[in-house]
Amino acid sequence: MTTETQPKKQHWAHRFSNWYSPMIAALLIMFVIDYSVRGLFDYKLARIWTMVIYLGLYFVIAGWLNTIRVPKAERQPHPAESWPTSGPIRHVSRYVMLLTFYPTLLLSSLNPWQLIQQFKQLGGQARIAKRMKGREEEIAKYQTKVSYRLPFEGEWLVFNGGLTQATSHSWDVLTQRYAYDFVQADAEYRRHNHSGARLNHYFCYNQPILAAADGEVVAIVDNIGPAPFVGFGVIDFLCRHFAGNHVIIKHAEGEYGFYAHLVKGTIPVKVGDHVQQGQRIGNCGHTGHSTEPHLHFHLQDGPDLFSAMGLPIRFEHVGEITRGQRVKVTVCSES
Repeated sequence: MTTETQPKKQHWAHRFSNWYSPMIAALLIMFVIDYSVRGLFDYKLARIWTMVIYLGLYFVIAGWLNTIRVPKAERQPHPAESWPTSGPIRHVSRYVMLLTFYPTLLLSSLNPWQLIQQFKQLGGQARIAKRMKGREEEIAKYQTKVSYRLPFEGEWLVFNGGLTQATSHSWDVLTQRYAYDFVQADAEYRRHNHSGARLNHYFCYNQPILAAADGEVVAIVDNIGPAPFVGFGVIDFLCRHFAGNHVIIKHAEGEYGFYAHLVKGTIPVKVGDHVQQGQRIGNCGHTGHSTEPHLHFHLQDGPDLFSAMGLPIRFEHVGEITRGQRVKVTVCSES
């Protein structure tokens, strides 16, 4: 591994706090504001104002942390900043999506299933941080035990993900540190034809998703419908799992593939099944926390999404990949 892909040492607890600090800090400050307004002015803030103030606090704190977290010299603009925005919302402004994405993301905390998952993730992050303390370079240099192919056929675009802190899908979400989001795009980086207001407008929607390596299916969720209002930056805060329909496959000891946001009813395997590399395990969809159809894929060191550490992965024929890169592999698959 080159020095460019070796992350600098930093306390795991600090990175963990960067992830949840904005949410917790905004919540605490909102409680203080609400308590002060009631005590000093005998006035109860309306719920809409409570939400507006909370969102404002969240954005300010999150923005500040993101600014100081990565040294200025190491910051890299996301290539998607120059790509067309998907869906009807593109006719307004890409920044309007902030007014749809983040509020619906925060509303997920009102969903009891997702709230439980958020607490599981919070506790899991702490356990991972403790377990991985002092092993950061070891994880960054990890070499997989088996060979992995890309989990699809044809040409796809890496929308999110990379092996460095600057390009990572979610550096401070330890399970998803080395995750990737894949889409299909034309030469101009458009991910759909027509208006983009329907799922079948998107090039990658319903495309076969394949097992990246041989393995055993250890977990499946296949009961979640598509996220609403595709093309408007809205995530499904009412669904029962933020990852949508997904499959977890044990590919080797300590290596589990996580394939997420699949179309409901397209998963042909069941827990306990043994799959072969290239076998179809579902179709690319738009379920859970998804703003447009895509495949989320990552490798983790255990079967539990909430307590497993993400692992770096390099794919057959293409090696190390990063966001903005087009990747292609053609291998005959099994249905």
